[in-house]
Amino acid sequence: MAQRKQLTWTELRVGLFVLVGLFILAVAIFYITGAGILGPKYRLYTYLPEVEGVTAGAPVRLDGVAIGNVEKIALNPHPTDRTQSIQLILRIDKKFSPDVRTDSTASLVTEGLLGDRYVTIKRGLSGSPLKPESTIPGAPAVAMTEMVERGTDLLDTLNSVSGELRGIIDQVQQGKGTVGKLIKDPALYDNVNATVARLNTMVGSIQEGKGTAGKFLTSDELYTKVNATVDNVNDVVGAVKEQKGTAGKLIYDPAVYNSARGFLDNGNAVLSDVRAGKGSLGKFATDEALYNNLRDASGQVRDASAKLNSNQGTAGKLFTDPNLYDNLTAMSGDLRLLIGDFRKDPKKFLHVKLAVF
Repeated sequence: MAQRKQLTWTELRVGLFVLVGLFILAVAIFYITGAGILGPKYRLYTYLPEVEGVTAGAPVRLDGVAIGNVEKIALNPHPTDRTQSIQLILRIDKKFSPDVRTDSTASLVTEGLLGDRYVTIKRGLSGSPLKPESTIPGAPAVAMTEMVERGTDLLDTLNSVSGELRGIIDQVQQGKGTVGKLIKDPALYDNVNATVARLNTMVGSIQEGKGTAGKFLTSDELYTKVNATVDNVNDVVGAVKEQKGTAGKLIYDPAVYNSARGFLDNGNAVLSDVRAGKGSLGKFATDEALYNNLRDASGQVRDASAKLNSNQGTAGKLFTDPNLYDNLTAMSGDLRLLIGDFRKDPKKFLHVKLAVF
């Protein structure tokens, strides 16, 4: 009969330490993954078109806050459309149940650019809290493959642009186009060099006091004239302050002020009399009878002019009858002939015959 091996205290102590370490490791794993080992849980379901990179135990977050983990991932046996191809069972801490509502949505998010994917739930605000075993509407996320494809398209576009830029640079280096000629054409350098030489010559002339600009900058004549003008202005201002001349008296003489004030007072008095209806001007401005008379007179003049235009009455015929014009013309002709005969033989018309009865 084989002898039974007895455990020593050292072996037993090592075993206990291993068990405690495994327990601590399990607690740490549950804590890191967001599952937790304490507190009540409840299940929720969601359906997504794909779950690439997501495994059981992946964290579930509510607007970035860990609230549970993914318990199970399975194919949906009866999908209604492509967006419900995969079923995820989520284990959620019950203390977050008031925040997961009917208007919440679940989707996948990649942590960083190349990190792990996890389930994120958008917090609901207006809906009612979801009951256990309910379904959260899923929202499709941009998969990493699509991001890579878009990055590839962007890279192709950048390669195309870089090729075009390389061609432009080659043309510039060959001196083609406006920019190429601007950089490679020696004529531009010669023109710029000649322009700089002209500018240097111009600056030298100015420094020597030649030309209008040179005299303006170097000659003291303009300064002297300006200084003399300023002195004259100062003399005029001083004379005005000393009450000399017309301007000085006009500004400082109180008699001018009194005369102007008296004129204004007289003007105000005249206006007051006019407003009160005094005098001829006041009656003309305020008397309604004068206005009525003028209105009636203008009406009568209008009627008379209308009659003249319509050939009514003696005056109307006098202005508009052509026969009168013809008669007056004939009479003026006869009178001219009579005056001519009278000048030739006045005795013929001045003969006086006396007879005695």
